[in-house]
Amino acid sequence: MSLDAPTDHTGLRVMGAEECLERLASVPVGRIAFTGNGKVAILPVHHVVKGVDVCFRTSGGSKIEAAADHASVGFEVDSYDPSTRSGWSVTVSGIATVVDDDGLVVELEASDPTPWTMGDRSREVWIRIRTDELSGRELTRT
Repeated sequence: MSLDAPTDHTGLRVMGAEECLERLASVPVGRIAFTGNGKVAILPVHHVVKGVDVCFRTSGGSKIEAAADHASVGFEVDSYDPSTRSGWSVTVSGIATVVDDDGLVVELEASDPTPWTMGDRSREVWIRIRTDELSGRELTRT
């Protein structure tokens, strides 16, 4: 870690956008946060990164699809090592949309050929989070 690395008010190292995207792509499962029926839900999803956007598939008609289509959502990935007390977190906020471009669906399917769920794949739809904000923090012990 560089001595002049930017830190936030708590002393955590602030990651740049490129590093945030690398970390985001390095972890296959993250958590999407959204509101539905007046309640906040946070659910794990298997995701891929497309440019600066996060994409994931879900079963057609699911709570995620219904709640996330054109809604503001949050997304988070992280890693923590208790033995060294070090870790990091990357968050994304943006607008979620159902992917209806067949060409993009083919690209996404090719980039994620093995989904982690075993459900009826014929009903799956892809959700894309169009990133408005991307940020990351890292805790390191020296």
